[in-house]
Amino acid sequence: MANYYHENVKLENQIPAMIASLDGSFIENYFPYDVFIPSHWHRSLEISLLENAEVVLQIGEKEYVIDNDFTCVNSGVVHSLRAQTIRENPHCLIVLISYDFMKQYYPDIDHISFDLSLKKDHSDLKNLYHHLEELYLNQDKYTYLDITACLFEIFALLLREYKVEKQYRRTKSSKNQEQIKEILTYLHEHYQEPLSLSDMADSFYMSKEYFSRQFHHYVGKTFRDYLSSYRLYKAYDDIINSDMSIQDIARLHGFLNVKSFIKLFSETYHFTPLQYRKKMSRN
Repeated sequence: MANYYHENVKLENQIPAMIASLDGSFIENYFPYDVFIPSHWHRSLEISLLENAEVVLQIGEKEYVIDNDFTCVNSGVVHSLRAQTIRENPHCLIVLISYDFMKQYYPDIDHISFDLSLKKDHSDLKNLYHHLEELYLNQDKYTYLDITACLFEIFALLLREYKVEKQYRRTKSSKNQEQIKEILTYLHEHYQEPLSLSDMADSFYMSKEYFSRQFHHYVGKTFRDYLSSYRLYKAYDDIINSDMSIQDIARLHGFLNVKSFIKLFSETYHFTPLQYRKKMSRN
């Protein structure tokens, strides 16, 4: 799970992509109902196949409900994710294709994006993903060649079926997107501190009103809601993987009031932190 807005994607050895196959137990532990994966971005193209699961992909103020299908996030796009429904035997194959790999074989990659909504039937792409996963899970010392060949097929299919030319406008909007990335970096590095809207606005030379509008426009949440969600996201691992007291976890992750932490946790995970810890330890 990514800790920073700019996710450092570690590529597989000799493979121009990061690949992760998530089984049901992992998904149920780390992506329970309503869990929030905070806003981040990466240079890689991220296309993931969800099966028996439904998520909400947030890009700016737009929400995309993905149910038993692919999520697609283009290079450099700030996005977040929220689990909506986890059904029986959920499965996810995450693939982040290297920007440098795409640039090498399609030099105009910066002038295009990919839009999976151009086609309703994704069976060709799904078949390639199932083949890729089978290769990935059953490797020998030469399988990296087969995997790379499969990634070439996936990239070629994306270019043929889902390519969209970007409408280039180097405007104030694109500058604002870069500034939002800087704001998210700062917030993620200092979330344990008492951050206020006024302080953040002052730090980035904006009025409170302008900062609030821009933050909501590009992140899809108010500053206060996003900060609380990010603190909760960071506290989650300590709830299930440590024996720290709930009070200490709340303080460590920036919650000044343990009652507000317990309330937010309960609203999100439908259990108090202690109840959830016991539930996860039994599992």
